[in-house]
Amino acid sequence: MSAQNIIINSFRFVLRLIERRNISPLKLVSWLLGIYSVSRLAYRVVYGLFFSPLSQLPGSNLSKLSMIGVKIDAALGNLGERTENDYYKYGDIYRIGPKSVVISNPSDVRRVLSTHRFRKSRIYQNFAVVDDTTFSTLSAELTHTRRKQVGPAFTHGHLAAMEPTILECGIKSIMERWDCELAKQQGLGDSAVVNYAHHFLCCTFDVISALGYGQRFHALRDNNTRIMDWVQDTTLLCSLRVIFKNVNAFPISLYTRKLVQSIDEFIAFGNSATDQRREQLRKGLIEKPKDILQALIDAEDPDSKIKMTRSQITAENIVFLVAGTDTTALTLTWTIHYLMLYPEVYKKAVDEVRSRFTRDHLITYAEGKAQLPYIEAVIYEALRIRAVSGTALPRVVPEGGATFQGYFLPGGTQINVNIAGANHHHGTWENPRLFRPERFIEDKTAKHKVLTFSSGVRICPGRNLAHYEMMTIVANLLKNYDLSLPPNALFTPNKQDADGYPQTMPCSHNLSVGPKFPERDCQILIKRAADYRKH
Repeated sequence: MSAQNIIINSFRFVLRLIERRNISPLKLVSWLLGIYSVSRLAYRVVYGLFFSPLSQLPGSNLSKLSMIGVKIDAALGNLGERTENDYYKYGDIYRIGPKSVVISNPSDVRRVLSTHRFRKSRIYQNFAVVDDTTFSTLSAELTHTRRKQVGPAFTHGHLAAMEPTILECGIKSIMERWDCELAKQQGLGDSAVVNYAHHFLCCTFDVISALGYGQRFHALRDNNTRIMDWVQDTTLLCSLRVIFKNVNAFPISLYTRKLVQSIDEFIAFGNSATDQRREQLRKGLIEKPKDILQALIDAEDPDSKIKMTRSQITAENIVFLVAGTDTTALTLTWTIHYLMLYPEVYKKAVDEVRSRFTRDHLITYAEGKAQLPYIEAVIYEALRIRAVSGTALPRVVPEGGATFQGYFLPGGTQINVNIAGANHHHGTWENPRLFRPERFIEDKTAKHKVLTFSSGVRICPGRNLAHYEMMTIVANLLKNYDLSLPPNALFTPNKQDADGYPQTMPCSHNLSVGPKFPERDCQILIKRAADYRKH
């Protein structure tokens, strides 16, 4: 007998019972509602546990009935650690909800990300705060058009022209700040304590805002957090949109009203920057700058010749700030953290850069790429072992369904791409929880196996910019400064986890995976490197 027949027969039995006992209409309605609710719940439990097409997949029993566990982890910022640990617990494919599955096998990940057939989940629409963007859109056509419009801004040729700004707002601003901190210690010692997580975040904001808006905020130099506050408010509001259907409805509107006002200011600022740039060019007041803002203004689809509107430019600039600053800054943060936990790796990286460049030479991206293979490997290993985009990226199985790892997933199933799981996959990486940059020296193809910047038709358009920032910052800092952990550091090379590796600081997830307690765990001692000559 089917579950539907059981429910129907139960209703008939109750109706006969009510007729015999002459129950009032009000009690009748209450009985019916109660029976319906209990029956519906029972049906969902029985179906989810035993009859669902996904019931045979690995995963917790709770995941067969609800996604409440995932939602709680997301609210608490634990989703980054959960997605990595779940791979080790459940393997290549597992269930996290009644109609939601996670995949971690790199081949499966590439299969999903290589085509628009597995469309983005509607959850991405919550991130369209101004206009649809390359990140928020579900449309394959718009994605194709926008990538042809935006793509030229991030080619190596265009980035090379922008590199003076990248260096000035990135590594130069950090060195100025660190030298200033060291100068304050005169008479007190030759070292200073800095918070590298905060400094990396400020300088990446300075880089993107200078390139995207043509203006300098000097977040690192002056502690000007204006644009950082806008981005944080935007991120928070978008996250709340995922949880609440209407953030403008009472009572959540009491909290979101100020966020909306802040984002309105952010949008107005972006629109004004575009208008001002166009007006300056129209009047011939400036030569055409080499930056992202100008690339977006000039951008057009090579086929249709369509250019972007002002609101579209503002929307894409907001995406670049939200997605491009946090991810780059956090990767830099994890890189330094792992270097401090693995002294032999740190020494090898320092020896490489100091054997090739003098202390007064500012290393460019091209120089680092050509002459510092080990430092590049360190950056790739940080991208792999702690993918800041490590949470599951949701897609939807197309009509007709698809089979992964021997399990058939019906059309409409949400399939989540576990980047952290793919970057730790045992079939691809030996000892995946060990920080070992040498794997990228030994295997020249290994770089292409790191999926932190996604893959296929949705690969991150700003990944080249991130590499320009990361290479120039890491190489020059290791060349100019000696870094060490302060005496009160909680996480050191000698403090090991259950697997026998150095224990890493706890992480937290918002839209990206970063340190949970950056003020406590990202303090570092800096000291000017002793004078040396190029060998």
